This record gives sequence, C-alpha cells and structure tokens, in this order.
Amino acid sequence: MVGCGGGIDVKAIVASLASVAPSSLDDDEIKALMLDGERLVNALHAFSAALVEEFDRRGTWSEDGSLSGSGWAAERTGSPKRSLRARARAGRVLRMLPTTQAPAREGRLSPEHLGALAACERQHPALACRDEELLVSQALAVDADAFRTVARHWTDRASDTYAAEPSHGPEPTDELHLSQTFEGRWELRGSFGPETGASVSAALEAHLDRQLRARRDGDPSVGLVASQLRAAAMVDLLCQTMRKEPSAESVPDRYRVGLVIRWDELTQAAEASCDAALYRVLVGAEGEVLDVGRQTSRWPTGIRRAITCRDDGCVFPGCDRPPSWCDVHHCQEWEHGGRTSVDNGVLLCRRHHTFIHRKRWRITIENGRPITRRDNGAEHVIIRWSSE
Repeated sequence: MVGCGGGIDVKAIVASLASVAPSSLDDDEIKALMLDGERLVNALHAFSAALVEEFDRRGTWSEDGSLSGSGWAAERTGSPKRSLRARARAGRVLRMLPTTQAPAREGRLSPEHLGALAACERQHPALACRDEELLVSQALAVDADAFRTVARHWTDRASDTYAAEPSHGPEPTDELHLSQTFEGRWELRGSFGPETGASVSAALEAHLDRQLRARRDGDPSVGLVASQLRAAAMVDLLCQTMRKEPSAESVPDRYRVGLVIRWDELTQAAEASCDAALYRVLVGAEGEVLDVGRQTSRWPTGIRRAITCRDDGCVFPGCDRPPSWCDVHHCQEWEHGGRTSVDNGVLLCRRHHTFIHRKRWRITIENGRPITRRDNGAEHVIIRWSSE
C-alpha cells in the first residue's frame, strides 16, 4: 500500500492486521499467515535498517542537537539505542553488500542473519565483499542460529587468511594526498594502517563529540553536518600544531624608541625624542605591558599573557578550548578605533572568532568579565544539559 508522496501507508497495513483475529483462521490460513507475517517482520526490519543507516550518514540529526541518528530516534520513539545502532550496522551491510539487498527486502533474511553478516563485514570488509555471494547463500540456506556459527567460522578463517597473506614488497605505509582543483578547492585523500587510523579517528571523533555537545547546550556556531564537523576538527588540530605564544623576538621594535612615562610628562618626552616614532605603553605594577594604544594591532606577549591569565581559554559561553587554541580578539575592532590593550581583548578559539565576526556579534568586558552579546545586544547564555 502506497500513501501520499510515494510513502508506505503504514496505518493501512496496521489496520489490516488489526482486523484479523488469529482464532478465526483455519489451519491452512494460519500456516500461510505465519510465513507471510515473519517475512513482513523481516522486510520491515531491513527497511528500517536502511532508513536508520541513511539518516545516520546524512547527519541532519545534529540540527536538533542530537549526538547520533540512533540517539535522535531513541529520544523520539523510546526504542533502545542499542537496537537502533544494531539496525544501523545492518543498514551498512545492505549498502556495502548489494547481493544482500534483494533477499533482505523480500523478508528472507532475519534481523539475526543481518547482524551476523554485519559482524563479518565490520571485521573484514574487503574479504566480506569478495565472499559476499557465498555468505548470503549460506544465510538463505540455514536458520539464524546456524548462520551465526557459519559466520564465526568464516571470520576465524578470514583472520587466519589475512594474517597468513605473504607480503609483497615493503610494508604498506600511511599515505595522504592533497591536491587543488580547478575551482580552487582542496581535495584530501588518505590511507592509514589500523593503529594510526584508529588514532586519527579517535582525535576527530573527540572533537566531533565536543562540538555536538556544544550544539546541544545552545552554541549557535555549531550548525554543520558530521562530515563538515570532522573537516573543521581536522583543521583545528592542524592549526593547533602551528600556534605558539608570540615572543619578544617577533615584535618589530628594533628601530623605535619606547618611553614608559606618566601622561603629564608626555610633552617634555616628545621634545626629547627627536624624530623617533613615539608610542604609548601602559605597564602594570609588575612592569607587565597592559596597553600599547593604537601603535599596533598585533598583541604583544605581555598583553596576551595578561588576557590569558584572566580568561583561561575561549570566553564564548560553553566553549572549553584552552588558550593555545585561541586568538586574541579586539572587542572594539582595530579598524574602528579599538586599542590593543587588556581591557579591549579577549580569547576566542578560531571557530568562535570567525562566528563573532561573521554574525556581527560582540564581546564586551563588563566589571572585568567578558560578556557575549548577540547582534541585537542581548546577552548570549547557554543552558547545559545533564549528562544523564
């Protein structure tokens, strides 16, 4: 039965089943319906598996603040996350092993059959693709319990085969290729061994999880799908390795004369400085630099250290990125007359720094505390969700 827009009319199917009383069926009818019913259950499971896996891959669940497609569905249906994750794995089998699709959609493979096939594909994807027809034929020939045994034997044999394969030439190394397209975009393609691949995956997934939790807590700068978040995480990791605290050697002051004086002595000092460039430097009680006025938009070491001591990381609400990940942001922009000083600078990670400028939000320092304000002037706050 097909409903509006080409969708399946599930309500009509449910109504048809509800109208049948098993006690009213004769022996032949109940046998036939038993078989048809089991195939229907299997077919529905296969269809649901394909839906969950496709939804998981698209990543649109992140728009609602969820951490995964399975979690999104569990929150709204009450189904166990464990069951939904198993269905997502079964859906991957249906996508990766095309021979499995027809019998699964026809209801000839049970959820347990698909689960065993998923274990084979997850452990040895290349060999599972090679032996796909053999595995599916075995699954169709025996019940689920027997096929689980078959799948375990196949996995053991595949592991032995993989370990015993002779090495041709040098051991495979990690590879990464980066090239620029005619449109100006960059394409990245790589291949990693099990250990390094697991390390890369763990690093990216940790950043992905952090950003999705921030999204859930109300961070408006996180609005991308999972693949885009992984790309942003990779850029963040690379940028972190390139960042270091500015040093005195990097400040181009070699041929300038700096006078640290009281304001009321400025006129006399100007007369004594001849034709050298004159600029103001405000220092604190310990001699640390707190303000260089409008002489430069770059943040000297002393000012950055003072701001870091105050902020201790990105000041955007809910962000936990440390100072080493952060830029110093002019609260009043340099281009609009802002000073390079402690009371006009805050730490922002690259993502939130970009977001603030793009969305025309503002950071103000009020009573010594950085405040994030939206483009309409309202303070932006977040409500942290429970980790339960």
